[in-house]
Amino acid sequence: MSDKELQFEKSEAQFINRVVAFILATGMYTTIGFYLVGLILLFIKGDSIPQVAQQYFHSFGDFFSSLFTLDPRAFLYLGTVSLILTPVSRVFISIFAFWKEKDFKFVGITAIVFLVIVASVLVGSVFKINVG
Repeated sequence: MSDKELQFEKSEAQFINRVVAFILATGMYTTIGFYLVGLILLFIKGDSIPQVAQQYFHSFGDFFSSLFTLDPRAFLYLGTVSLILTPVSRVFISIFAFWKEKDFKFVGITAIVFLVIVASVLVGSVFKINVG
């Protein structure tokens, strides 16, 4: 392998690392932002955390109307969704990174991990399993 090819592969790896770092940082800041807004609204409105934690959204329309009326539950929910999606998106990006490196063993392993995560979310949301 020539020096030019080695430098190209090194720059590709650095690019992928920068993309992953950007995704993780953006997810972290987004999560913190949603939680902060939700907690500030929670204290402004005088709700208690246990009271808010036991309320559910019954539809997407209910969620969006809660979001537009600045209901703290909607922002806390978005913070939780952002927190969950951050590492999931990292796993998803890793599939393409391993594919680009032609490391098909890790493409398969990472794809299986991603599918298990997606299946867990789907099963949990369809059957609304209560663990506690």
